Amino acid sequence: MKRVFLNIVRGVRTKGAKKETERSKTVQKLSYTFYVAVAVVVFFLNGCTTMHITMNPKTPSDELIGGKIPVKVALYMDTEFQNYHWHGQSGAEMSKLDYDLGSASKSLFLESFMLVSKAVVLVNSAPPYSDVDKSDISVVVRPKIVSFSEKHSAVLRVADYHAEITYHVTVYDKNGKVIIEKDYNAIGVVAGKATVSPGSNYAAPAEKAMSNAVVKIIKDISNLKIGD
Repeated sequence: MKRVFLNIVRGVRTKGAKKETERSKTVQKLSYTFYVAVAVVVFFLNGCTTMHITMNPKTPSDELIGGKIPVKVALYMDTEFQNYHWHGQSGAEMSKLDYDLGSASKSLFLESFMLVSKAVVLVNSAPPYSDVDKSDISVVVRPKIVSFSEKHSAVLRVADYHAEITYHVTVYDKNGKVIIEKDYNAIGVVAGKATVSPGSNYAAPAEKAMSNAVVKIIKDISNLKIGD
């Protein structure tokens, strides 16, 4: 009877050990599958092609109604600003992202200030200026791109695409005195479209964020009432 009891105990222990071994193997398989999946994603993101995001932000003419700057404005957009690129990654497209923010920002600032100012010129230094042809400049605007970020769905191309940009802007009077210096942050949200190229979905909210920021900048400068 004692031997029978011991055999039963041994049988239970053997079955328990087998189940524990099977459970351990299952956990190992799941862990292996997870790490393989992560490795595949990392491999694609590191070795995939780059999607170049070209933007052409619309001049926010409607939003700038009433925001006049009735003087000659100089835009001081240095090389760092004009050549600024932001790099990210898209899990949805399995691609790296390259946003040409500098070129798009330069065009947007130039076109927007031409819309509201008496005249606009480009300069390559801060005031004051000794050149006779710059003597009629009343305001100098120097923008810098401080930060940029974007968010998108990893699954749905028709979901909302988000972008956020921050410009640091310094405004000088003709004598070189700083009259405005602050960060301007703006957000753009646009619904994605399945019928357009993927790059267009990423560009649209960035264009909107840039335009929204420029509206804030121009309104602040116009509120100074320079030239009135």
